[in-house]
Amino acid sequence: MLSIVSNMTDVKEITEAVQDQVLSALKVGQTAIIEGVRTWSDTVGNITPDALKAEALPGLENLPDAKELMNVSFGFAEALLNTQKEFAENLLAAATSNGSAPAKPAVKKS
Repeated sequence: MLSIVSNMTDVKEITEAVQDQVLSALKVGQTAIIEGVRTWSDTVGNITPDALKAEALPGLENLPDAKELMNVSFGFAEALLNTQKEFAENLLAAATSNGSAPAKPAVKKS
C-alpha cells in the first residue's frame, strides 16, 4: 500500500514539473513573438506615410476597441473554463461519492 501512495505522489510531482516546464517554454515563446512583433511594428510605423496609418483611416473610430474585444473574449473563455471545472468536480463527486452526489434535475417521463 505504501508503494502505491508513493507512486501517486511521484505521478503528481512529475505532472506538476511537466506543467511548469510547458508553461515556462510557452512564456519564452510568447516573449520572443512579442519582441518580433514590436520590432516589425516599429519598423513599419517608421516607414509608413502618415496618410496610410491606422489613425488616419475614416470610420476607424466606429469600430470596437481591440483591447475591449479581447477582454470580452477572454472573459467568456474564463467563464466557460469555470463552468467546465464545476462540471468536472460534480462529475467526479458523482462517480466517487456512493450516492451523495449533488441532486440531479428530475426528468419527466412522457
